Amino acid sequence: MPGYGARFWAERTTDHRRRRYPKLRGRHTADAVIIGGGLTGCTSAYVLAKAGLNVLLVEAGRLAGGATAGGLGVMLPEPDAAFRATERAAGRRAARVVWTEARKGAVDFAAALESLPTHCDLAPAPFVINARLPEDAAALRKEQAARRDAGVVAPWLAAAAATAETGAESTGALRLADGFVFDPVRAALGLAGAAEKAGASIFEDSRVARTRFTRRYADVVLAGGVIRTRLVIVATGEPGTLVGQLRRHTRRLDGFAVVTEPLSAAMRRETGKHRAVVTESGADAHWWRSLPDDRLLVAGAASRPVGARLLDKTLVQRTGQLMYELSVRYPVISGLRAQWAWSTPVVSTPDGLPWIGLHRNYPFHFLALAFGWHGDGLAWAAARAALRHFKGEARSDDAALGFARHL
Repeated sequence: MPGYGARFWAERTTDHRRRRYPKLRGRHTADAVIIGGGLTGCTSAYVLAKAGLNVLLVEAGRLAGGATAGGLGVMLPEPDAAFRATERAAGRRAARVVWTEARKGAVDFAAALESLPTHCDLAPAPFVINARLPEDAAALRKEQAARRDAGVVAPWLAAAAATAETGAESTGALRLADGFVFDPVRAALGLAGAAEKAGASIFEDSRVARTRFTRRYADVVLAGGVIRTRLVIVATGEPGTLVGQLRRHTRRLDGFAVVTEPLSAAMRRETGKHRAVVTESGADAHWWRSLPDDRLLVAGAASRPVGARLLDKTLVQRTGQLMYELSVRYPVISGLRAQWAWSTPVVSTPDGLPWIGLHRNYPFHFLALAFGWHGDGLAWAAARAALRHFKGEARSDDAALGFARHL
């Protein structure tokens, strides 16, 4: 086993196989500065540079080295939330807009990745929300009804068909099209390369200390330099210290993920069709998907963050928990071992929707934060919304993505 704490996606594309970008020094000006070099930041750099903007991207460490490398590698046609709960918290209009944008974002993002020369194992994957027990099916039927009433498509899959698709016990499921699986690290690096070819400047090992602003511009201050701009895209996943006032609006958990040894041929035959991303209805859902080399990735067991002293012990416990839960769904794999296991931040909001847009306390800042477990498809929606904002072409629906839905 590569070890507890080793991340599968990071080890597929190790440091010596990546280009190293320079550290930012001196004074610069740009149309847009992107803070954060994960999937969302690299996507924003690509979209804005392709539109002709002078773009600078700054990353505190290595590109795609943070939450992107710890993700599930899925782009799903909805946010990381249940529609019914979101509708109660944010209203039907906001929920409908975000579900629509998430679906469109996943489809358009996949098309953009397909057009790049980078090979990131992109493939279509239906998204199945499974109900194991009759009471789970009843709750999921209510979820389906709420979506249908709001005009959000959510086809029902009968129990036999759901079992055939997933290989797991089922009393019915929702099966959504327009999902995809991919390698998020290779996708982010490919987008960064394409952004640079379009004119973007990219810097690694360039931590932002703070931003300051006047009525006319913002300055992004780093240890080695300053960038003056009129648009700061904060693509750091969580507020951190950069926009620290907003931390009270988010919730951070530690999620855990495991990649197994390769499945044998007999195991593959009894574990479904290996094409869907699968989760379950309920508060403590797990996620699983197949990988190109016959392994399974399972994620879940999210809990409140623990200190560094307890993290290793917690990771061992959560790895055992995830492998046990997987073997309950698929008894045939009992005895299969984990080969990678890691923790990853899961940052969400009270209503389960992302923060994409402006905040009145931070002029010139466009936020792309709190995407939850599987917000990779939202990276494209965030980049397009940022471009519309810069060009003065924001739509009324864009307000549902950000803080304005609570005003």
